Amino acid sequence: MTFRFSPRPNRAAEIGWRPWGGKAFQEAQVADKPVLLAISAVWCHWCHVMDETSYSDPEVIRLINERYVPIRVDNDERPDVNRRYNMGGWPTTAFLTVISRAGRRPLGVPAFGPRATRGRAS
Repeated sequence: MTFRFSPRPNRAAEIGWRPWGGKAFQEAQVADKPVLLAISAVWCHWCHVMDETSYSDPEVIRLINERYVPIRVDNDERPDVNRRYNMGGWPTTAFLTVISRAGRRPLGVPAFGPRATRGRAS
């Protein structure tokens, strides 16, 4: 799969992005790591800024590659994923958990969003 990044200089491609799919979630389960889900769009200015800043910082790159299974989703290619996890705009970064082989969740993440959804599991 080819991932698209900002056309301006950036280092986002140094993150070991995986495509959305069962293989990535299986990897997260076996490695007992949470998934870092990045939803972006090629036409999104702030997605380009994210690639050029946060995802180009050497320490951020190192930590993401070391501690997460990073998945990158293009909004236009996977609108279903965007509908489920995007809570208001792009870029969206969500931390997802999988049930580990030990039977526990490796990370608890609160949900952020409209007041009506706070505190409820989705």
